Amino acid sequence: MGLEELREECVACRKCAIGGQLVDGNLTNVFSNMNVLAKIMVVGQNPGKDEVQQGEPFVGKSGQFWDKAVKEVVGLDRSAFYISNITRCFTPGNRKPGQKEMDNCRDFLDREIELLKPKLIIALGAPAMKQLTGMSGIMKHRGEVIFSPRYGVNVFVIPHPSPYNTASESGKKAFLEDLHNLKVHLDDNGSQGS
Repeated sequence: MGLEELREECVACRKCAIGGQLVDGNLTNVFSNMNVLAKIMVVGQNPGKDEVQQGEPFVGKSGQFWDKAVKEVVGLDRSAFYISNITRCFTPGNRKPGQKEMDNCRDFLDREIELLKPKLIIALGAPAMKQLTGMSGIMKHRGEVIFSPRYGVNVFVIPHPSPYNTASESGKKAFLEDLHNLKVHLDDNGSQGS
């Protein structure tokens, strides 16, 4: 099975009550940006309304902030990343996904990583870090590289660049420092680009 078939399976998924729902006429199931040539994978939490509307992850305010910041600090644009989420459907009120919802989507993440074989995965937020590494405590581990035994790949941990986390000057500064650490890691390990 290839990535396109996996995407079709995801879009058709109805394991949870959130799968197959419509928001403003758009299907809540959002798979990835399908950038199969990228060697760096970005994994967030779940799609929001903007992502549902555009059918692509990480295109709302958080994604726009990410795009701008990663271009300025790391020197990469969106085309350098394969972007997806641990939960593939919009949750009512954009709440944090429940454990059952994350568990139901786990197979998509497992098979996606197996197909992509990324050189590095960037975990954006505590739920992504937990799903990828089994570890908690994102503020303790932010800016660190953690090896994921489940996936056999290094995971770089960053708190999610949501407006909640980056609205303050201190929050924005901390996020930009995380990106600087990411750049150092990529430069040291030759992981940049596609």
